[in-house]
Amino acid sequence: MSAVIAGQVSAQTDQSSNELEHIEVHPLQAYRNTATKSSVKPIESPVSISVIDQSLLQLRQADTVSKALRYVSGVTTESRPTITIFDQFTIRGFTTYQTFYDGLPLLTNNNWNLYPQVDAFATESLEILKGPASSLYGVVPPGGLVNQVAKYPEKEDETIVRLAVGSDNLLELGLDSADEIDENSRYRIVALGRSRDGYQQTTETERYTFAPSLTMDISDATEVSLTAYYQEDPQMVPSTPLPSVGTLFEAPYGKLAPDTYAGDKNWNQFSRDVLMLGYKLHHEINDAWSVLQKLRYTDADALQQNTYHNTLAEDEVTLLRSAYLTDETIDGVTVDTQLSGIVDNETISHQLLFGMDYQESDSQVAYKDTLGMQTPVLALNNIDNELFDVDALPLSFYQEDHQIDIRQLGFYAQDEITLGSITVLLNGRYDHYDSTDEVANIYAQSAYGSTATIDQSQFSGRVAAMYRFESGWRIYANYSESFEPVTGTDAQTGEAFKPTTANQTEVGTKFQSASGKTTFTAAYFVLNKQNVVVNTPDFARQTQNGEVQSKGGELELSHQFTPQLTIQANATLLDMEVTDNPLDQKLIGKTPVWVAEETASVWANYFFDDLLQGLTAGAGVRYVGETQLDKYNSDTVPSYTLIDAVLSYDIPTYDMTLSGSVSNLTDNDYVGACFDAGNCWFGAQRRFEFALQKRF
Repeated sequence: MSAVIAGQVSAQTDQSSNELEHIEVHPLQAYRNTATKSSVKPIESPVSISVIDQSLLQLRQADTVSKALRYVSGVTTESRPTITIFDQFTIRGFTTYQTFYDGLPLLTNNNWNLYPQVDAFATESLEILKGPASSLYGVVPPGGLVNQVAKYPEKEDETIVRLAVGSDNLLELGLDSADEIDENSRYRIVALGRSRDGYQQTTETERYTFAPSLTMDISDATEVSLTAYYQEDPQMVPSTPLPSVGTLFEAPYGKLAPDTYAGDKNWNQFSRDVLMLGYKLHHEINDAWSVLQKLRYTDADALQQNTYHNTLAEDEVTLLRSAYLTDETIDGVTVDTQLSGIVDNETISHQLLFGMDYQESDSQVAYKDTLGMQTPVLALNNIDNELFDVDALPLSFYQEDHQIDIRQLGFYAQDEITLGSITVLLNGRYDHYDSTDEVANIYAQSAYGSTATIDQSQFSGRVAAMYRFESGWRIYANYSESFEPVTGTDAQTGEAFKPTTANQTEVGTKFQSASGKTTFTAAYFVLNKQNVVVNTPDFARQTQNGEVQSKGGELELSHQFTPQLTIQANATLLDMEVTDNPLDQKLIGKTPVWVAEETASVWANYFFDDLLQGLTAGAGVRYVGETQLDKYNSDTVPSYTLIDAVLSYDIPTYDMTLSGSVSNLTDNDYVGACFDAGNCWFGAQRRFEFALQKRF
């Protein structure tokens, strides 16, 4: 939706105030709104942006980005909720796996499985910018981006210890401690340990996070924050699908249980280590101009052992599998330098922004695959998850070794023009992106190799305008662009592919009452993606003139009915289709997979008073419409409706909060999504947890 989700009240809100809490998180004076990289509030931004704060992440049992996005319009999340190695979601119909952390991209090579994740407990808030964002951020999928705002030191002395237990053997211990060292420096330490069984049989998850930070006032005009983030994930759940026969459709043995696992306990696993070191420097040159620089170094690795199935045998019972391995590393740096200032005269104000960002990374990937040779099959009518003799797998039969180097340099400028009740936003960016992927292959003891290169430049622009009425209503419109690099050569022209581009036209309205008790936003958009690389059905030829269009409307409402009752609701209607594919005409008019064309949700909180003061009850209902079984839309994955609930009790005398939460309260069995008839994923089963949070 196209505004701040204002007024979402946590269990820790001071109920005696009887006022609606606004989610406007500004941990440092160097805070920048994700939509504009400026200090303008999200409600005043002439674009679509939603914000979710830390208290809601905890209140709704949101320990991942995907879970946090459950109640945001325009977003379809948890299509594969049983896996944990990355956060997958669609924004306005376009899939993304990558998030930003404190305004900088979490480094990845975009082709494999090493996607760093920042735990929700270490996140102050999430800002969801919808629509093309390349005019500020460079390479971004056209649907938009999710930015996790980091927790930074605060001047208030507070330590929070959180202990949680729950279903699937959940055990979690978290620490969030902040204090002043002296009048010019302060620190914050965030630490977390969590272990839990996965949704599927024999799977497990385990995580350890340590994120210290130090902020120092170098002078009255200069502040610097030093940050570190280390996360070890010894056990995670990789993506291991099941066929549609047995999940969506009846098999000879009936249907599979929702906790069925097609992997093998002796083989399937995923582990990851991520280290990020950085700083954030903010310097006020004078009352009007300032400089902000953010830099982060990343060193990460991941080892995956997994299986995929080649086909389901004619008996519709025997699953033919291959075992594969990916061993990945990445290290690199990303930096963003911004110069911002205000130029005023008697009638008009210009808030100017000039920036340059750069990222460079190199990664290595070792891939091995049995190609089905000597790989035990799985009988779906009699699941046995301990069939593999790991030492006997012929992983050396097929191998790939990749050396991937990526560099991106971008220059951008922005002018926020304010004239009375009118705001006009103009910004543009020029990017140069180049990468090489050197591959050494072995197949049946025969060695060969290849090199894929990208050397592309692109300009992306955005123009937006908003008019504010005295009543609290705002109307706005914008046009924005994005791009994504593409590797390969066009089989029809013989030329190297150009970047895939997208453009969006959007109109909308925002309303916030003077009391802050009511916030409403609405947006309508038409988003077109061009220069899409398309294939013949047998992948024999590729060309680059495919197109996809996504258009629709989004609504969000937040309202405080009484001092005790608040409600948030949203709805999305999305019409997405392939509008051009010259090499496969059957795809024209079809809806891509993963895309739900209707979604809606409502969440209510009730804060008890009198004898039950301190008790908060919350409940939510979320609806996800049907999605497509495959790219040809031969069948559909049914819609589903899920209920979540929370109950918390705040004990101010002891600075303590007790809470309980449950997701999928009715334990509804459903299929989250399918990529095609051979690859489907069950939805998340019911889970509950109980937490004790103590403040010191």
